[in-house]
Amino acid sequence: MRKLGILIIAMLMASVGVNAQEYTKSTVKGIANGFISTLMQGNLKGSLFFFDPKYVAEQHDSFLEGRTEQFVEEFLSGNYKKGFYDITPELSRIKSMKVKKTCCDLQKDEIYADVKIVMDYGVKYIVRLKLIVTESGDLRFIGAVG
Repeated sequence: MRKLGILIIAMLMASVGVNAQEYTKSTVKGIANGFISTLMQGNLKGSLFFFDPKYVAEQHDSFLEGRTEQFVEEFLSGNYKKGFYDITPELSRIKSMKVKKTCCDLQKDEIYADVKIVMDYGVKYIVRLKLIVTESGDLRFIGAVG
């Protein structure tokens, strides 16, 4: 089952990376949904495929010394109650994730998916997952470093 999931992810990303000029809101939503599906299946290593390789090398490999769970939890950090409370979710406590809005404006360098995360203890918040077009033309997630 895990091999099938990885194959599906690889096929999705291969079809997405054909031409950066063809990226649309629905492309961004498809990538975000693939990432969400991978996470909800508990495939942390598979989730790294959705990130910019340079970002993974700098933040995950170097700064966090390969701590994948911490890397993904920090990537999904956000705030709730109108920005008054910050949250870094424990992955095991995420009840659901759903794409609420996407943007793909290459001219303005704005590519993102707003994802609603619901925790098993009732907290709900939206996190903006930013994407970039990599040197190879793929669309991948990127976050803060440090």
